[in-house]
Amino acid sequence: MAGDSGNIKNPNWYSGGLANALGIGAGLVVYVNGGSDGPTDNAFDGLTPSTPKQTITAALAVCTSNDNDYIVVLNYGANGRAAETWPIDVNKTLVHIIGVGTVGQKWPVVRVNAPGGADTASPAFSVTADRVEIANLEIGGGDTAGGIHPTDAGGVWGLTVHDCFFGVTGDSTGQDGIRVPAASAAPYLTVYGCRFGHYVTRDGIRYDANGTRSMLGVPGEKANYFHNIPGICINLAAAVTEPGIFNNWMAVIDDTQGHAITLGAAVSGAWVMGNTANFGDADMVANPFEDGAAGDANTWALNYKGITAVMPA
Repeated sequence: MAGDSGNIKNPNWYSGGLANALGIGAGLVVYVNGGSDGPTDNAFDGLTPSTPKQTITAALAVCTSNDNDYIVVLNYGANGRAAETWPIDVNKTLVHIIGVGTVGQKWPVVRVNAPGGADTASPAFSVTADRVEIANLEIGGGDTAGGIHPTDAGGVWGLTVHDCFFGVTGDSTGQDGIRVPAASAAPYLTVYGCRFGHYVTRDGIRYDANGTRSMLGVPGEKANYFHNIPGICINLAAAVTEPGIFNNWMAVIDDTQGHAITLGAAVSGAWVMGNTANFGDADMVANPFEDGAAGDANTWALNYKGITAVMPA
């Protein structure tokens, strides 16, 4: 039965900030501790902080699609990563994976490349189910993969990623932060409150397939922050329909056109508003915003290059 968690829903379950993590109608709550202070196998039931699962994959196996279940990641280090199955297949609809961290640091680190010898071509999370939430984690993909991939040719609907770190520290390296790979789709993908740093080796958010009506930045929510991304902060390289790109703050790596936001020739119906980008201590010469689509395929309004409002190149 949806919403029947099996947990005792007395106030003790909501202490320590859990009340702020659980939404209305929360189902089962499963705990994970992949840190050095956690278990060395998945024998525990995961239903209390003192009886956690070792890996996120094991916690997902306990969850039920459409029951609004929550996975609370208390810690994630080499203990969990060495036993993890990469990529983590998030295959339960309406599941939430929430890390225990602060604004300044995301303590659980879900990273493919640590320990050594892991599959460097895998993302940390391959999301194959709809309406998934991933939050409050530091996430790193493989050398040729992003941290999170929506991975389903039929479309992964409504994936929401917020308050996560990608490439902010050397603990979360990877090719991209969030990537929609070719032969997939991510309608209604929503990303807000995330930080993307220079330890990714290519793009912050990259689309190689469609993400109809996705929202990269959400008015009224916390902004996304991008710092010295080697490639492009937000790169829509595919035929993406009606994306919204709002209120992203970008310190680009050099004075090069399109390094903040680039829309490919096949992007249509986009609205790009309220974004700020710059390099250095004066308005950069090159335009950090680029729109490769012809005519008025997309709508741009009030985006800043330094302190100057500009239209895209």
